[in-house]
Order: sequence, then structure tokens, then C-alpha cells
Amino acid sequence: MSVSRALLFCLAVTLNASAQTTLPDEKLHALIVQGIDLTWKQYYSQADSIFGEVISLFPNHPAGYAYRAGVMQTIAVDHELSVDQVRLDSLLVLAKEKSKLLIDAGGADAKWGYFYLATAEGCDSYSRVYRGDWMGGALRGVAAFSAFKDAISQDSGLVDAYAGIGGFYYWRSRKTEHFNWLPFVGDDRPKALPMLMKTAEHGVYNRFTALSMLVAISSDAGEYDKAIAFAREGLRTYPSNQVFLWGLTTALEKKGDVRGAVDAFEVLLKSLQDEHGANAYNELVCHLNLGRLRLSIGDTAAAKSELGKVESRHAVDFPAHLRERVEKKLDQAKELLQKMGAVAAGAN
Repeated sequence: MSVSRALLFCLAVTLNASAQTTLPDEKLHALIVQGIDLTWKQYYSQADSIFGEVISLFPNHPAGYAYRAGVMQTIAVDHELSVDQVRLDSLLVLAKEKSKLLIDAGGADAKWGYFYLATAEGCDSYSRVYRGDWMGGALRGVAAFSAFKDAISQDSGLVDAYAGIGGFYYWRSRKTEHFNWLPFVGDDRPKALPMLMKTAEHGVYNRFTALSMLVAISSDAGEYDKAIAFAREGLRTYPSNQVFLWGLTTALEKKGDVRGAVDAFEVLLKSLQDEHGANAYNELVCHLNLGRLRLSIGDTAAAKSELGKVESRHAVDFPAHLRERVEKKLDQAKELLQKMGAVAAGAN
């Protein structure tokens, strides 16, 4: 699971929002905040119901359609499922249409048209990448970036939009870093952190999205202490959230804190097992990682137990689109167990 996976457009809320422009309708704002909070708590069916209520009460506003699409995509990624593409695309089309109507109408709501157009384009981008359409995903990502910039140009107090801009700056530069010497490419990564920090500190709808981006970006940049700090900040509010738990385990392991990574994987595994709609594949990955890490610190009995839980599974027990990946995990577990057996035999 990456973050960059799952919750790019299923957002969250902070009560300290004095610097942030918020939706003018109090009922709409309250429902959006509730739905976002439920999404980060991984109560996806409840979140979907809230966003369905938004659509019923505010059928001409793009927010409900955009967030409902975001919940669909998040469920697909978190549970390693195929998304209902027809339904997802229909929600995104409606979100974009409603957004453009707000933009065309002008006035104070135009900024929200740009903001939710960007949110819908971002979800569309992620959906395309998820199903292997990298070119389409890149084009929609550029469209999201442009619309977020338009939202800021309309109202610089719309702090939540900075997360989308900052994330785009970092990853575009990261993917083209070998060409940064060219005058038309450049390196925009120095711009990214201040923008993401602005949303992380003052955002209302995108605060935790910005934090999750900061976790991923900090790990990617080799700044593991920062990644750990950002992950733990997210976990203070959402202690079972798997985006932050995956980010924490990754940063701890890369830093070389193996025991810390083991502890974090234990918490992550419990979150997966307690989740509403279990994810057997991610549980398998956790057991494999725990076995590998415990073996590296000499805890052979616990390592053997964890790896045995992987080896006992069968690829046919998983959905067809996961079986090849499961086979690779099973092979890794068998290889580690064989090495343990060889070491034990040599010692005797």
C-alpha cells in the first residue's frame, strides 16, 4: 500500500481553521467534515452514506459527487479490489460538470468550482494510474494542478488547495530529476514543502491528506525522522489509519529502527484484522514483513511463526487479480523458512 495510494482525495478536518476559507453553507460544510472524518477512520460505508446525503441535499454542488468517488477509489485501493469503473466515472463526470457550472456562474462560488474540479480531476488521475493508464493519469494530474492554482488565484485563503499544488510540484520534479538542468523543466521541490506544510497546519478539508503526502515525500527524500514525525502526527488523531501506519513502518525500517518497525507492523496488523471488511492480502504482507524483520534481529521462533502463517496460505484463496502477487509472497516466505532450516541444520 502506498499513499500516495489510497486517500489523495478522501480528506480530513482540523478544528483550528481560522486561516482557511470554508464552504459558506454550514450544513454542507458540516456534512463534508463528517464524511471526511469517517473516511479517515476507515468507516467507508458510513462515509459513503454521508456523501450520498450531500448529493441529495445539494444536487447542484460538486462536493458530494467528488467525495463519493474518492471513497470508492479508497476502498478499491485499501482492499485490493477492482473498482466499479462505470459508477466511478459517472460520479466524476457529474463532479466535473457541477464544478464547471459554478465556475461559469462566477461570483464567490467560482473558487469552489475550481477546487472541486481539481479534486475530481485528481481522483480521475489516481484511478487511471491505478488501472495502468499512466498517460491518462498524468494528463488528469496536470488538469488537477491547474485547477488548484485557479482556486488559489480566486482566493488565497483557500489553504486546502495548496496540498494539491505542493504534491504536484514534488512528484513532477522527482520523476524528471535527471532533466532538471533543462530550462523548461527545473526543480520545483523546494516549493513543495512550504505549500504542504501550510495545508497541514491550517487546512480544514485536506489537512490529513497533506500530512500523508509529507510522510511519503519525506521518506522518498531520505528524511526518515521527518516522515516518522508526520506519520505520528496523523496517528494522534487517527491511531488505526493504515495510510499513516504503512508510512510509519516504511520510514522506521528505512531508518534502520527494526524493533520500532516490528512494533508498528504489529499495530498495522491489528488494524487490518479489526477493519470493517478484512484485507487478507495486506495481512499476508504484514506477516511476511514481520517474519523477515524478526529474523533479522534473531527472534527466530517468532519469525518462524509469522512466516508459517504466510506459507500455509494458497494463492487460489485470493481473487484472481492478486494471485500472481500472492505467489511471490509465498515464495519469499518459503525461501526464508528454507534458509532458517539450513542454518539450524548446520548448527547441529
